[in-house]
Amino acid sequence: MDGKQFYHRTLAVAAVLAVLLVVFTGVLYHLQIVRGAEYRAASTVRNVNVETVEAARGEILDRYGRTLVSNRATYEIVLDTSRMGAEAERNAILLELIEICREDGLTWTDTLPISQEAPFTYTRDEPLVYTDSEGALRFNYLGALLAQLPLGSSILPERWEQEQLDAANALAGQMDSMAEAEIAAYMRRNGLVDEGASDAQAAAAAGDLSALGNSLTAGEIIDGLRQYFLIDGDLSDADARALIGVLYEVNLRGTELRTSEYIFAQDVNIDAISAIKERGLTGVTVRATTVRQYNTVSAAHLLGRVGAIQNWDAYKDKGYNMNDTVGIDGVEYAFEDYLRGESGTLVQELNTSGKVVSESWRVDPATGEIQEPDPGDNVMLTLDLRLQEKVEQVLADTIEGLEGDTEGGAMVVQSVNDGGILAMASYPTYDLSTVYSSNEAYRAAADNPLKPFTNRATSEIYSPGSTFKPLVAIAALEEGVVTPEEEIRDTGRLLLPEEDHYPYGDFHPQCWYYRQYGGLHGLENLAEALRDSCNIYFYTIGHRLGIERIDQYAEAFGLGRTTGLELPEEAGRVAGPETSEALGLDWYGGNLLNAAIGQDNTMVTPLQLTNYISTLVNGGNHYATHLLKTVKTSDFSGTVYEYEPELLGSLDLDPENVEAVKQGMWLVANDPESSSSVYFRDLPVEVGAKTGSAQVSSEVEADALFVCFAPYDDPQIAISMVVEQGASGSNLARAVAEIVDYYFSAEDTMESVGTENTLLR
Repeated sequence: MDGKQFYHRTLAVAAVLAVLLVVFTGVLYHLQIVRGAEYRAASTVRNVNVETVEAARGEILDRYGRTLVSNRATYEIVLDTSRMGAEAERNAILLELIEICREDGLTWTDTLPISQEAPFTYTRDEPLVYTDSEGALRFNYLGALLAQLPLGSSILPERWEQEQLDAANALAGQMDSMAEAEIAAYMRRNGLVDEGASDAQAAAAAGDLSALGNSLTAGEIIDGLRQYFLIDGDLSDADARALIGVLYEVNLRGTELRTSEYIFAQDVNIDAISAIKERGLTGVTVRATTVRQYNTVSAAHLLGRVGAIQNWDAYKDKGYNMNDTVGIDGVEYAFEDYLRGESGTLVQELNTSGKVVSESWRVDPATGEIQEPDPGDNVMLTLDLRLQEKVEQVLADTIEGLEGDTEGGAMVVQSVNDGGILAMASYPTYDLSTVYSSNEAYRAAADNPLKPFTNRATSEIYSPGSTFKPLVAIAALEEGVVTPEEEIRDTGRLLLPEEDHYPYGDFHPQCWYYRQYGGLHGLENLAEALRDSCNIYFYTIGHRLGIERIDQYAEAFGLGRTTGLELPEEAGRVAGPETSEALGLDWYGGNLLNAAIGQDNTMVTPLQLTNYISTLVNGGNHYATHLLKTVKTSDFSGTVYEYEPELLGSLDLDPENVEAVKQGMWLVANDPESSSSVYFRDLPVEVGAKTGSAQVSSEVEADALFVCFAPYDDPQIAISMVVEQGASGSNLARAVAEIVDYYFSAEDTMESVGTENTLLR
């Protein structure tokens, strides 16, 4: 009985072991045979890829919350040529990618300064190797790359000797500024000149060294690079050039001459993405990104653009990555610290075929925080988009409608009581969404002689002409050299009373009215003189004031210096002995008379004109101009910053004197004797204004200027308008009146645009 039990138990154990063996064998078969290849690939060493993910940039909005600039989701192509295999395979992959882009009309990054088609020529007028102003040798990107690539004499014979290039590269890289003796010592030490050569001879030899590479033609460089990159000799010139352009970009980054990541193409369409995926191009990655979306074609000179970091030294201590996108100019640059988000760090595991196996956000070991992207803050400007659009349209229509050779102009609308810019237009302008989309579009704008990239409102200076006269008037009243009631006779030519001994010799400047029409204004008080822009009146009170006091008031009103705007602006200048000396000119007593009517060497920006008129009509409070209104958090739930008006100075003007000057400006816009009054009589508010005409030269028409404030009894806005070669300021009255009408008619119906699930802005 015991033997039978033992036997049965043995059989049972054997059966269990057999079953386990069968199961184990099946599992091994499944792992090694059925899914062996899959697990073998997965079990190999996985590549870890750490990728910086840019945070969404903050939006830019107008004062009412209308979106000016936002972000649009799109795709970009990046390359990893290290995974493409040997040269022949790599070149084939890149050519296939280039062909896909051509078929879909995509442009790709190619900064090689050589034409796309044979016969090849340089597209930029810059030497490959040059001596800078301090005597050090420098390379442009192409020159530096040729210096570092082992091209050798077999590819570029007798023109670009590698040992000489190495010496030149070391010289350029080590010596930022070198005296002639230092350059000579370097040249002798490296055997580049005879020991007995003088310092001057050695320095000249350094210049000759820079000329070695500059004797190369663009065609010779293409031929040399074609050999170096092992490009198939049967390939067409156009295909070879396209391929060389891509490899040029790759090698610039491989040699760390350019530290930014090579993004092959941006804003890639779905057709190109599908073609890339279908062909399985090794080393070609399509990834999601965002680009700036311009929601308006207006305010191009103000909004600015974004791009790759151009000056790493300015950003390296601020936590930026070399591949980050930053504001290049305009508001994008000025408010970079608010708009920029905090990038995140994504850790990816890739298998041997380059596919992502897993990914996660990096965790900061010090704080334990997950390093996800943090979007930037939203910047709200003082601009009113609808007003900006109207101002740009009116400015363009006015300039295009004037007869003659009018070239350009500017118009500014400013808040009188805090310096905020409500609208700022410059003509001609451009479309931010298209001008940088291709080299052709950019070159067409850059080569336009009318300079559409120039913001004439801030970066061009003009003689103010008679728009300067209200400043002289308030200065004369404040200094007590004239009263509002005193009448001065217009005699056609300046003839001062005998007791003044007429200090200007034979210089008797004429009134414009006498010069053009032979007429006289007769006796005029201050208001009438402003209405008629009587030169004799302002010559006389300018004589009484003297240039020192005129300059003091001009400075106090902000002329001859920047206004505080967050964007670059010209300071301009005010006429006077020091200005003439700085310009290399003589100052004579008679210059004072021209300065008193806004001529001579006084030059201002349109922005300065609005700021000075604002300061005058608000009683003397000189505010800094500004574009920033407020900064909101990325979800608009909180306020990061609220602008407070910045008072740059106060003139503490006598209200009666201010009213006297305003009365003269009221006559310009409302008196039937004024040619401008016809345009202002039916507006919703009364205004004050001043015309101006500034002669540039005897060969061209004068520049036309116009300044205005409204409403007359409680000024809220100031407007300035300048049209180059516009002849007379009265030619601009209709345009300014149209803006006043629009602003005060539309003010009560301005919509506040809300965003879903956000607080009211």
